[in-house]
Amino acid sequence: MKLSQLEYFQTVCRHNNLTRAAEELHISQPGLTHVIHELEQEFGLTLFLRQNKGLVLTEEGRQFLNETNLLLEQTDSFVNRMKFLGQSKQVIHLGLAPASATLLFTPIMQELHRRHPQIKVNIVENGSLMSHQKVLDGKLDIAVLSTDSPMSAAFGHYKLTDSRICLYLSRKHPLAAADSLSLQDLCRIPLVMPTEDSFLTTNALKTCAQQKLIPHMILNTNQISIIQQFVESNTAGTLLFHNTIPENDLCKAIELPEFAPVYIYLIWNQYNPLSTAVKHFISAAKTVYPAP
Repeated sequence: MKLSQLEYFQTVCRHNNLTRAAEELHISQPGLTHVIHELEQEFGLTLFLRQNKGLVLTEEGRQFLNETNLLLEQTDSFVNRMKFLGQSKQVIHLGLAPASATLLFTPIMQELHRRHPQIKVNIVENGSLMSHQKVLDGKLDIAVLSTDSPMSAAFGHYKLTDSRICLYLSRKHPLAAADSLSLQDLCRIPLVMPTEDSFLTTNALKTCAQQKLIPHMILNTNQISIIQQFVESNTAGTLLFHNTIPENDLCKAIELPEFAPVYIYLIWNQYNPLSTAVKHFISAAKTVYPAP
């Protein structure tokens, strides 16, 4: 028995006429008659009586129709549930720090949407430290993470790019003419930095602490536009990845040699199965940022 045979039987019952049922189903009348005979032979039942007025269901046929209706309703419900499940798997929960978003995210999303426009990405704005933990806990499917250390074996990962940390200053600042500055210079400048769970802020505190220095942070915010306004107005400097803020007539990026190179990874929990949508996201990222 096939579900299509039951659907044909249901249509015949609705019309009580093989010719009209065959027209609706776009099959030949002999073909439809053969389907009904197959069902009768498979179950040892007589489903219809042939009379001058058309087909009449037997008592066995009425019971068969009731069971058919129940089964096809359950089939429709199953199909709808599975479609909903499939659609829910098309949503990716992505951990993303604002600095990484500015540098990397848009080209990946454009490539993903070009290939798979049905996939939705839900961004959860976290610093790298929080995203690291949420991926481990299964609260995020995938995350963009910055680090200057080797990746843990708990993560599957793909390196998107290397970067370096720069000090951004207004071109009006007295130190803006320098090509590079020391940590001592840095700690004399008021800083607007990302929030405390970000890699940039924790790394700045760690690097300065190694020389028993404390950076002068006056504000923490993940809003890159606010950070840029503070820099361009010469109110404060900031530490960001190179090219996070484009250099212009108001702002300059200065290297700080004491900061180690930074690696930006796409990470996922390698012990959890990846949805098809996440695999597509990884594939899009590899296309945009191919491995050397």
